[in-house]
Amino acid sequence: MAYYHIFIVCKTPKSIYHSVLYEFDLSESEVKAFAEQYQKGRVLFTGKWIDVPDIEEIEIRETPYNSNTYKSINPLLPVGDIIFRDSYNLQTEAKVVTRQLFKSEPKKFIEKSARQLISSRNVFIVHGHYIQPVKELKKMLIEFGLNPIVLHEQPSGSRTIIEKLEKYSDVGYAFVILTPDDLALPNTLPIIPPLPPELPFKHRARQNVVLEFGYFMGLLGRDRVCCLHKGDVELPSDMHGIVYIPFEKSLEECRDMIVKNLRDAGYKI
Repeated sequence: MAYYHIFIVCKTPKSIYHSVLYEFDLSESEVKAFAEQYQKGRVLFTGKWIDVPDIEEIEIRETPYNSNTYKSINPLLPVGDIIFRDSYNLQTEAKVVTRQLFKSEPKKFIEKSARQLISSRNVFIVHGHYIQPVKELKKMLIEFGLNPIVLHEQPSGSRTIIEKLEKYSDVGYAFVILTPDDLALPNTLPIIPPLPPELPFKHRARQNVVLEFGYFMGLLGRDRVCCLHKGDVELPSDMHGIVYIPFEKSLEECRDMIVKNLRDAGYKI
C-alpha cells in the first residue's frame, strides 16, 4: 500500500521563513480529491479552505510506509530540503508524484484582495455629479462585452450607502471618474481671519467619490482601479501606483487607453 504526503507553502510576503503546511498518510482517493479541488480553485487543507492564488508551492510525495516510520520534519525548511529519514537516520525513498496528479493549470479566475472568486465581467463605475462621462463609459463597457455597475442604479432595499456599496462591489475592476464638483481651499491657508483677498480655490471631486476610490483600491488592488479625471480637478494625495487618465470634454478622448488598461488587467476585448 502506498502512502501520500502533501506539502503546501502559502504566500507570506512579510515572513522570512518557509512555513510549510502538510498532511500525511493520505490514500490515493484522498489525494485525487485534493487535485480535483485544486483544479476548481480552492482546496480544503489542514481544516481550512485555501484559495489557489494563495499557494506559492505544492508538492506531493509517495512512500511505502506511513509517517510514523519516519522522523519528524522541520516545517520552516523549504519543501525541497525536507527529507524522510527512518529510525536509523537513513534517507528513505519518497517519490515525488506531483506532476502525475496535476496535469493542467487550475481554472482561471480573477483574484481580489478579499481572496474570493469574483465575476470577471462586472466593472464598477464610481462617479460624482457629472453624468455624461458615466453614460459614455457605460456605453463603452457594454460594447466591450462587460457589465457596468453604477451604485445609484441598483435597488437600495433599505440598505445604507456603505451596505449597498459592499453588496454590489463583487467586481473585477473599477473606474473612478473625478470631475470638478466642489471647490476647496488648500490646507496651507490660515483657518482664522484675515484671509487672503483672492482665495485660491481648487476644483475637486465629491468626498464620497474619494472615499469610494480608496475603498476599491483596498478591495481590488491598485492594478484593478483606473482613475479618469476631467480637466484640472485636484487628484487625491497618497494614492500612488494608480492609472490616471485625463480627459477634457468626453471619455471618447481616452477610449484607447481604457481598452489598453482593461486588457492589461486580463480582460478580452
